[in-house]
Amino acid sequence: MATVSVDLAKRAAALHAEYGIGYIAAPVFGRVSVAQAGQLNIIAAGDSSLLERVQPFLDVIGARTWPQGERPEQANIVKIIGNYLILAAIQSLGEAITLGERSGVDGSQLVELLTSTIFPGPVYSSYGNLVATRQYEPAGFTTALGLKDLRLALDAADSVDLDLPFGGVLRGVLAQALANGQGEMDWASIAELVRSGQSGEGSPETPTR
Repeated sequence: MATVSVDLAKRAAALHAEYGIGYIAAPVFGRVSVAQAGQLNIIAAGDSSLLERVQPFLDVIGARTWPQGERPEQANIVKIIGNYLILAAIQSLGEAITLGERSGVDGSQLVELLTSTIFPGPVYSSYGNLVATRQYEPAGFTTALGLKDLRLALDAADSVDLDLPFGGVLRGVLAQALANGQGEMDWASIAELVRSGQSGEGSPETPTR
């Protein structure tokens, strides 16, 4: 259920098959509070008959299971894509909220307005509030893990001959955040680089592969 590379998922499936063991990949979407409530969204892939057998266990922790195909790595790439989009949203929220604050707009009110109208959804709402209130500890997901997952996305893109231009920008931002000592803070803390004018310092690290 971990967020791992596509290659590792393939190797894990092959090793299980070698010993006659079934393998289902089932990474999840949801922060700690969502997991505690048993409301995770589970991305599952692998043999459909095996998935049917383990479904009762997944139902204990998840609100819904989203089957992605017969190959386990299909679930892992979906998880990687989702985390890439979350990271992109956090960076955009940091820029938008800081623009609002410097223009005299209350950050929390801005987040409430946007998430109640044109940007509804848990990512914009939860991370928008974290950025607006600067609540980065305890971390729901650390900046260091965010950089790890971004690298997984860049590697996956490289494997299919795809450039992710914004990925290079995000990598620079995360590297700067780690250099600032934010590695164990929530990855929403990258917004502080925008507030301090540091978010562009990592942009020379633009090659994505």
